[in-house]
Amino acid sequence: MDVLLIGSDNPVGTALQAVFAQWGRHRAIPLSAASARWRSERQAKKAARKDKPHAVLDLRLAWQVAKGEVPQQLHVERAHWLSKACEHSDITYLLLSSDQVFAGQGVRSLREFDAPDAFSEPGFQIMDIESRVTQAAPSAIVLRTGPLFASSDNNFLTRMLARMISERQANFDDKHVFCPVACIDLARVLAAMLDQLSVGAEASGVYHYSSADRTTEYGFAEAALAAMSQYRDSGDVVISPRQDSPEESTETRVFDCSRLRDSFAIKQVPWRGFMNPMVKEYTQNSTLQEANE
Repeated sequence: MDVLLIGSDNPVGTALQAVFAQWGRHRAIPLSAASARWRSERQAKKAARKDKPHAVLDLRLAWQVAKGEVPQQLHVERAHWLSKACEHSDITYLLLSSDQVFAGQGVRSLREFDAPDAFSEPGFQIMDIESRVTQAAPSAIVLRTGPLFASSDNNFLTRMLARMISERQANFDDKHVFCPVACIDLARVLAAMLDQLSVGAEASGVYHYSSADRTTEYGFAEAALAAMSQYRDSGDVVISPRQDSPEESTETRVFDCSRLRDSFAIKQVPWRGFMNPMVKEYTQNSTLQEANE
């Protein structure tokens, strides 16, 4: 299957291209996020149809959220243009979205039929993008994920490690519960979905994927620090839970991923298994950078 990757230069895109190369079942047609900054619907249509792909994976939105950016109105329009073009050309369109569409005020696992209820940015914009996409392209697939992390670029793991190294003492939230997702794990999931779609599996609508383990920012930081201590001197780094206001409500964003499992036979895996190799790569790169400065 020929697959156009919109945002191929972010960590999800690079991990997915590595999986494609390893598995040998799909051909990536890379398009960087900068190259997809279309100013008109005509440009989006041309990009979608140029190489005659069988599927288009839009990886931009989820990575924007991972970087801490708030999607803007033009991002909404671009996703709408692209999904519309794919629908008209009978091209499978998959939008990678985020758990931030939910406010996280409940305690149970979130299902795909639960109504998005975000009440702050970037949730509003993500809700708008999902709505515009599914209205323009009824056959589109929306895959929501938990917070993404990787060993490179700007994401909550690299920000956390950089803070530990520079400050040596840091506190982290221990109240809000989530299920993080390693980019390489998400690449496995996306490639497996494409495998099924390439042999005629019919799928549309919203799906959820996150890791199998719940954590908090502090719990994630503990695992990151334990991993980092294996690769560089971290003996004087001290982390602690942040003392939040008693009035602050707890946010819990945990996905029920049974629809993805039942439709594509894809199972969740724990995030902890990806921590050591990612932190090792990060520390090696940061050590090399420090040596060159």
